[in-house]
Amino acid sequence: MTVRVESNSYLTEDQQRVYQLRSSLERNGGTPGGFLDLLATVVSEGTWRQVPSGVNADEPFSSFKDFIEAKPPFGLGHKPEYVLKVLQVPHPNEGVPEIRARMDEMRAEVRKMLAEEGITGYSEEQRDRDIAAWAALDRSGGWWLAFFVACQVTKNADSSRKAANRPGDVPKISAAEFARRSGTSPKRVLRYLQAWEAAQDAGVVKVAAADLRPGSKPVELPGDEVWGQFYGPRSGATSERGALIAAAAEEAGIRPTKALEVKENPTALKVAIIADERTAEAAREALEARAAETRKMERAQYIRQVAEEGKAKTPAGLPLDLPASARQKAAEYVAVVEDQKSTPEAVAEAYEAVQSLIVETVASDPEITARDRRTRFTKTLTSTVRSIEAIDPDDLVAVADDDLRASIIAAQKRINELAELIRLPAARRDT
Repeated sequence: MTVRVESNSYLTEDQQRVYQLRSSLERNGGTPGGFLDLLATVVSEGTWRQVPSGVNADEPFSSFKDFIEAKPPFGLGHKPEYVLKVLQVPHPNEGVPEIRARMDEMRAEVRKMLAEEGITGYSEEQRDRDIAAWAALDRSGGWWLAFFVACQVTKNADSSRKAANRPGDVPKISAAEFARRSGTSPKRVLRYLQAWEAAQDAGVVKVAAADLRPGSKPVELPGDEVWGQFYGPRSGATSERGALIAAAAEEAGIRPTKALEVKENPTALKVAIIADERTAEAAREALEARAAETRKMERAQYIRQVAEEGKAKTPAGLPLDLPASARQKAAEYVAVVEDQKSTPEAVAEAYEAVQSLIVETVASDPEITARDRRTRFTKTLTSTVRSIEAIDPDDLVAVADDDLRASIIAAQKRINELAELIRLPAARRDT
């Protein structure tokens, strides 16, 4: 027969402290000031090593993990991962230096003891949240961003496998995977990692990237004034991007170094655009010109592809092989797009002419016309059906009013009319 202990009247002083610790964890989980204070005492005084590990047991707990998981009144009766989450909540008086130091010491010791048992509290879900925070700050640059990348990213699969073999570790990921999760490019991610490695080689940071891992405790970071020396240093016009910017600057009659400096400091450009209307207007004009040039290039590529391959798509998206005559006419417009002096307007006219060729080809063949119309109707109906199926009946009933009911009844009537129409024989539809 098992007897559940409900009273704490006969507990020793150490057991009383454990009982209070567990009670505080459950009572104050939202703002665990009392729990953190008691846990700091239990850890610093080694209380968890002094209480018995169970009923009729004189031996103490063999590990801090066992102490956390043990049922009350001997342990806390919780999962270690839950305790690690509670540790992330600041102590209400953590602004006091002495309390902050005490909390930091306690958190470090608890995490160390649990890490020895293969429990770090750092998960893929936490990594995703941290990467989202990193992405939000990415454009501002800085040492914290480089530190986080150094903790998360490896350059090769061997390092990732090695990290994965260490108990309790969430393994590092590739620059490509980090870029996918953060919405940036692998090259940009690697520049942060290279900045950290270069700073470590120069003695500016003390911890090598190879010694960091996801969830590592923050280290002392250098000042912002030396950030530019290690992250993305300008290489003049030696890179492809630099060469393009330098050439464009010379054509505009300004020094390439000025344009390259703006390239290396997009935050400064952003501030200038926000603060100054003339700069904002210049930025708008540049973006419009860039968009026009992009459309010109895309349309030119489309015309070349139609002329060379003789393939296109109908308005509804069906693959279409153009007849020789249409393909020959499309080829005549290639000369327009190949001319370096062609304006975006001239390329747009050529693009519209090629589109007209496709429309004419579809209209000249009744079978293609019928297939194209059928495909268009099918797409519309499929989209409509999916939208209707996505409606939750319970939610609909909860918010339905007279207008909504009228709309649904009208839609039902229209669907019934269409269904009745396609059921009629062709002869009756013609009368």
